[in-house]
Amino acid sequence: MRVKTLLILFFALSGVNVAVAAVDCSRAKSNVDKLICASSSLGLAENQMAFSYREAMRRGVDPYELRRTQEQWRQEVRDACNDVPCLLKAFDERSAELDNY
Repeated sequence: MRVKTLLILFFALSGVNVAVAAVDCSRAKSNVDKLICASSSLGLAENQMAFSYREAMRRGVDPYELRRTQEQWRQEVRDACNDVPCLLKAFDERSAELDNY
């Protein structure tokens, strides 16, 4: 977990755009997407979660199950948030879940 955080911080400090994940900020319409696009800390948290997702895939977690649970999490947890602290907590908890698959 510490190595992952250090890698993300390295890219953030080196000027590389790490907020590459699922949100297309040029088309952000929902409140959640707009919050993610406006907050560098949320961009980093989303990127960390995306890294955890890719690592779970690399470890051989069933891709169908991973996509299903990710979509369920997005609809039931992420999209229920209305502010930055809620989203940070949601991303952190989902990253931890993905790390433990």
